[in-house]
Amino acid sequence: MPAFLATIITIVSHTPLWVWPLYALLLFLAGQGTRARVVPLVRMLILPVVVTVLTISTGIVAGPSGLPSILVGAMLGSVLGLLLERDDSLRRLPDGRVLLRGEWSSVVQLVVVLVVRYAIAIVSGMSPIINGDPTWHSGSLLVSTALSAIFLGRTARKLRTYAGASLQDNSLAEFR
Repeated sequence: MPAFLATIITIVSHTPLWVWPLYALLLFLAGQGTRARVVPLVRMLILPVVVTVLTISTGIVAGPSGLPSILVGAMLGSVLGLLLERDDSLRRLPDGRVLLRGEWSSVVQLVVVLVVRYAIAIVSGMSPIINGDPTWHSGSLLVSTALSAIFLGRTARKLRTYAGASLQDNSLAEFR
């Protein structure tokens, strides 16, 4: 067996089992956003909340030394998310539900977040000595937090649009 294939098998076999269903669920949730749809406001918040919880858990594991990187990453990612989200990405319906425009950027963003987080975990697991390197520690926290915080910024923009939106009809045809 080629060394590359053996390495891949080792990495996948040492990944905790709970990771795969979680990744599948997150990709399923993001994939639903590729089509225009009507959802309750709470449903719109599920994916960003799950990504936020994963980010917070990473911060807890990182300890106090990672706090500056986490805060900078959260600020950078949130601002970027605010800038990336379009104001016309949703409509507020009279019954309080939300008409969301279909888009692929959430899927792409989630794939990038998951791949980066997984790669960081692989590098850290295969080379434990790197975890003691302050540059690696700070850099990996900054990047993974910033990527995750983009969801927060985009969600904040959607919530701001929702709060300021006038009530509109729920015609999917003209919204696409």
